[in-house]
Amino acid sequence: MKTNSLFLFTLLCLSAARGAPVEHWFEQANRAYADGRFDSAAAYYERIIESGMENAAVLYNYGNVLYRLKKMGPARLAYEQASRLNPNDPDIAANIRFIQSNIVDRVSEPERGFLDTVLWKLHILVPLKQQLWIALALLSIISFCIGWSFFASRNLRLWLVYLSILFGLLLSFLGGSIGVKIYESEKIAYAIVVVPSIDAKNEPEGSTVLFTAHEGTKFRIRKTMNDWALVSLPNGVSGWVERKVLGTI
Repeated sequence: MKTNSLFLFTLLCLSAARGAPVEHWFEQANRAYADGRFDSAAAYYERIIESGMENAAVLYNYGNVLYRLKKMGPARLAYEQASRLNPNDPDIAANIRFIQSNIVDRVSEPERGFLDTVLWKLHILVPLKQQLWIALALLSIISFCIGWSFFASRNLRLWLVYLSILFGLLLSFLGGSIGVKIYESEKIAYAIVVVPSIDAKNEPEGSTVLFTAHEGTKFRIRKTMNDWALVSLPNGVSGWVERKVLGTI
């Protein structure tokens, strides 16, 4: 399990702000993990998470502990939650792939073409908050260039126009990426099966079983109704399951 000085500094700041000994819990969790006391390590990581702190490193380590405890579903849930916070971390991505290769249901994601892959990597390259700051900076630069062009010479004005167009194109791509991320965070939800197996039915409280899914399977939540959720697999197969057997990413 990896830590770094910046992460520990963040823990110190959050611990002081929240009045919770987060750094102490993190150190105890790491020590328990190193000693093979996985139940104790899990309890300390859960304390950190329950304190309201969202951190990819904590969730990643928590997933490692859950995997050691042979809890494949909760382990994948922790890794997926860590990936949501830090989608570019190669260790998190590798552990998700490892879990996928060891669960019963191995439903593969739709393959992306070369262009789709490039666009996707650019899309997840920078977190949403940083993208918003970059967009604000680009808007400021474009406004400055346009304003300056009214007072510049002819040749300089052309360069300022070209720069404005270039930054405008960058802003358009960035705006699209921001829009997609906001839409995904607000409208699209995913979940992991955290029990040994579930039966997806044709309707809430229905009697017809459409398919059976096992621990660690990832669903997209299409709709919720009371204690039930309409979920679908990457291949489009869908059905109703009880919400209590799912862990939301």
